[in-house]
Amino acid sequence: MSITLNTSTTNNADWKLNFQFNDGDTGDLIDFTGASIEIEVRDRNKCLLIEATTANGKITIVSTGVIQLLVPSSEMTNLCAGQYDVGGLYVLNDETISLFTGEIQIRDGIARV
Repeated sequence: MSITLNTSTTNNADWKLNFQFNDGDTGDLIDFTGASIEIEVRDRNKCLLIEATTANGKITIVSTGVIQLLVPSSEMTNLCAGQYDVGGLYVLNDETISLFTGEIQIRDGIARV
């Protein structure tokens, strides 16, 4: 799968995003039942800054083919404004499959609670 993600968010709020994935060959929604899913954000030095997984509850399977990423604002505040690498994959039936790679632009949030 060769999907590139380019997105942006702020560092003063939850990062909440839904993804829908279709099989590249059939067009059918991917059944993630039983899958381990992981999305990581790394800085330009490849240091891990955010790790969201189905195991740590930051990724949930919403329905067939749809997952939700939710990184709380308490973790987002650790990111300085700038560009970061992001990527996702899943493991199912002993097969590791890439979901996407790309970049995320973090903007400095103005309001703080």
